[in-house]
Order: sequence, then structure tokens, then C-alpha cells
Amino acid sequence: MFDWLTENIEVVQLIASVTTTVVWIVYLNIFLQGFIQQRRSSLLVNRGGGEDLDSRCLVSNMGAQPIYLLDVLAATEGKTAPTLASVVDRKELRDGQNERPSEVTGQGPINCGNYVDIGSFRDVVERAEFHGLKEVENDSKRLKLIVVAATNQAKHIVAASREFDIEGDGDAVAVRPRSVEARQIRARRKRKRLTKLLEEIQRKRSGEAVESAEIDRL
Repeated sequence: MFDWLTENIEVVQLIASVTTTVVWIVYLNIFLQGFIQQRRSSLLVNRGGGEDLDSRCLVSNMGAQPIYLLDVLAATEGKTAPTLASVVDRKELRDGQNERPSEVTGQGPINCGNYVDIGSFRDVVERAEFHGLKEVENDSKRLKLIVVAATNQAKHIVAASREFDIEGDGDAVAVRPRSVEARQIRARRKRKRLTKLLEEIQRKRSGEAVESAEIDRL
């Protein structure tokens, strides 16, 4: 055996070098995957405290880095195209008595593992209707919520969306999520599309919504 190794020392060294290289490549790939996963944002949109319109709409940051919540957009079916409006501001609390920004808006920083309560689903629906998203409660309606945030690592916005069905009438209205968790919007093209829609909404006057077929492509 020793004689064979001596005679084939170059082959043995080559095999050892290749094996070592493969092992290091595997370890490097595992390290990079873990690093990328840690830096990725993870936003959640949850329903809490019940199943009706008085249940709370919670936006959570489950990523490893703090985020700044820029906006929460609500989308419903419009006459010709889906309609989009901002619902992050608590318009129902603008009575001049609330001095802290956190009392009149959901915008602001969210640390890792924390959440912000942007109001009840009834509040969200009323804010959406204020912007022109009419008759959300009638029959069965789809309500798509899109959370938009900024991080100190990303050059572009980070976002996630989740759809809810609003079913029933009167006191029997129920809010039912269509999926188990929010869908992260990671594609650069979709984030750029969302940025344009957000800029268009910000240019609108209060009480105006945006209609665009791009909403269904997010």
C-alpha cells in the first residue's frame, strides 16, 4: 500500500486537493445562503383578535434587520381595473388631540420581531372607501393589503402582500385570509413597479385612489 502511494503520489495529491476544494465550496455556499437569508426582509400582515371587521390588522417585521414602514396599500376591484389607496394613516383619529405621530399614523420604524397595529379591518376599509374604494363590504370582496417598507441595506423598497376575503353583510361580516402567510415581493421588477404606484398615490390629493392593472402583477 505504501509503495502504491509512493508511486502515485501526484494522483493522490490531486484527489486530496480536489476533495478539499469541493468541501470548501460547499461550506462557502452554506455560509452565503445563511448570510443572504439573514439579510432578507420578512414582512407579515396578520389578522388578530377575531374574525370580523373589528379584528386588528397587524404588520410584523420578522426579518433580522429593523425596517421603516413607509405605507400600507389597500387594493380592491375597481370598475375597469383594480383600485389602490393608502390606508396607513389613522384618519379617524385626526381630532387635534393626538400629538404623537404614532397615534395618527402607522408609519415609523419597526424593530426585529416587533409589530405595529394599523387599526381594525373596519378602519382599513373605511380609509379605503374614503379614497374612493366604494362598497367594499357588499357581498364578497377581495381586499389586498400591500406593506411597503425601507431598510438600511436595500437600495430599493421591500414589500409583502396578503389577500383577504370580506364576506357577509351587516353584523355577520367576516374577514378571511386567502393564504397562510404574506407573500414577499422580492423581484426587482415588481418592486420598481410598486415604487411607481406609490409615487403616483403620493401625488394624488386626499380622497383620490389609483386605478391600475399593474396591481394584479405585484
